Amino acid sequence: MSHNLVHFQTDVLDRSQRVPVLVDFWAAWCGPCKMLGPVLEKLAAEADGRWVLIKIDTETHQDLAAQFGIRSIPDVKLFHRGAVVAEFSGALPEPQVRAWLAQHLPTSKRDTMARARELLHAGRAGEAAILLKPVLAADPVDPELLVLTARAVMFSDPAAASSMVAKIVSGSPWAEETKTVSAITAAFETLAHPEERLPVHPLRDSYLTSLRDLQAQRFRDAAAGVVGVLQERPDYDQGRAKAACLALFKHLGLRHPVTEEFARAYGMAVNI
Repeated sequence: MSHNLVHFQTDVLDRSQRVPVLVDFWAAWCGPCKMLGPVLEKLAAEADGRWVLIKIDTETHQDLAAQFGIRSIPDVKLFHRGAVVAEFSGALPEPQVRAWLAQHLPTSKRDTMARARELLHAGRAGEAAILLKPVLAADPVDPELLVLTARAVMFSDPAAASSMVAKIVSGSPWAEETKTVSAITAAFETLAHPEERLPVHPLRDSYLTSLRDLQAQRFRDAAAGVVGVLQERPDYDQGRAKAACLALFKHLGLRHPVTEEFARAYGMAVNI
């Protein structure tokens, strides 16, 4: 069943806290909208409440169209927990809309993985690992889930994290993320066996302290320490220091405060 918009906060944002809300931005004069509308209404009826369809007439609600940057219609956005989680524009045929919904509608597994990512960025990898454990047990071959779980356990069990990412095949969309795990676990191997990897050097104690900070998820201290080492010796620990610092930025994301604070100094230190 579809519904015309009454109040955006109530009908879309608040409601999406309980059930996914698919918003169809349309207009009566729009030919493609007339093609897509019945498809969405049919699929919403089939969904039987698992998600709901809200139709927003862009002529009546020009403020909302401007707020969401609607430049062409039909424009469809999927809201979950108050935010847009997926979108498409144009009059897709029914099979493509079905496939799009199957890919993007929230599931318990996707919700758990999203929560785990939030915990990782907050330096709470242990909680993320606990959250992901039953999900991985139910689907042990999902490469995205394997990499995410590896990121959660690499601070407490680097060997287990390395084993997980070793299962990711070359060419996988998640292969790049395995490098993040591998670089950080390689640095932890140095921390476990410093006498084998690090000759006596004035930077040695500072570097090991930084790796301990990294393993404890004191991310700012870790980044500050490793960048300081790289400013003195860009190739320190046979390049593992540089790789671990870059991996930390990738683990946290480009917009994380630690990345924003130290990425430029890192780049200058390693001459990027």
